[in-house]
Amino acid sequence: MSKYFFDVYDGAKIVIDDTGIACKSLLDVGDQAVTVLPDIAREELPDGPNRVFRVKVRHEEGHFVFRASLALASAWLVDHPDGSVPPGEKRAVAALRRTREQLRTIRRELAEDGFSEQMQEIDSLVGVAQLEAERLLKREVSKGVSR
Repeated sequence: MSKYFFDVYDGAKIVIDDTGIACKSLLDVGDQAVTVLPDIAREELPDGPNRVFRVKVRHEEGHFVFRASLALASAWLVDHPDGSVPPGEKRAVAALRRTREQLRTIRRELAEDGFSEQMQEIDSLVGVAQLEAERLLKREVSKGVSR
């Protein structure tokens, strides 16, 4: 059995696993990584409604062998439930922030998986979408400030 280390990223910080777990097979490695994500999300929920949780698994020799991520995105679907203003940001701003983060994640994962070069067209399209989301977000935020 080989030993594997499960490094966790919760959207704000990285926790490097220095203990590791012995796993019988790569299937066990994947199962272990996927199983831990919901627990991490539950523990971190009070810190915000929109997060991406990741686990990257290192073999005892140091190379990464597996990655799993879990995206949590929540948003109000109405501007004024029961006549009151929902907590947090306006729907448009919150949606654009989620879109921006999802696009960043896609680009990062393409690069981590070594596909940036082979998938330049897709990466450039994602980059254009990311820039457009940024532009719209700045516009929405400045409209809110000027009101």
